Amino acid sequence: IQGALAPLMEKGQVQLTRLPYATLTALQRQLRQGRYHIFHFVGHGGVDRLSGERVLYLEDDTSRVRAVSGDYLGTLLSDHHSLRLALLNACEGARVGLNDPFAGVAQHLVLQGIPAIIAMQFEISDAAALILAQEFYGAIADGYPVEAALTEARKALFVAGHEVEWGTPVLYSRASDGRLFDLATVASTS
Repeated sequence: IQGALAPLMEKGQVQLTRLPYATLTALQRQLRQGRYHIFHFVGHGGVDRLSGERVLYLEDDTSRVRAVSGDYLGTLLSDHHSLRLALLNACEGARVGLNDPFAGVAQHLVLQGIPAIIAMQFEISDAAALILAQEFYGAIADGYPVEAALTEARKALFVAGHEVEWGTPVLYSRASDGRLFDLATVASTS
């Protein structure tokens, strides 16, 4: 992801903070350190065998796998008021249950007030995920609303030969106009 975003970082349009450990404790501590606008998760997702819930797999404090539900993650993220977007680059982060259309991690986050979530319905290859990140964040930096930025990223996936994976990312949004960021304000303060 750092390589995919390098051109935007060089222009000062994106700052990237990477957690040294993929734990909820590390995330909570990092959120206290500043104002973050995007939570970008790169990892695995699936179904917890015990609860049957859709989950993301993080680490616990002993470096073991920890299944984290959208409810749980949303509790941690929902009061970080500068957060405007969660991008979940994990298998099935947007999948729903057979009997519950709100059973996915992404759906839980939007129900807890996160303005927009992009998540994967299915597995996405590393090559496609890099194109998605580069083109999506590039379009956001160019001032596109979130749905138009995702459309640009999907088109880039399609023309790069990912004819199936272009439909993997989906958007859940509470933003009425799709504008998550006020880039004019950011430009005038820098």
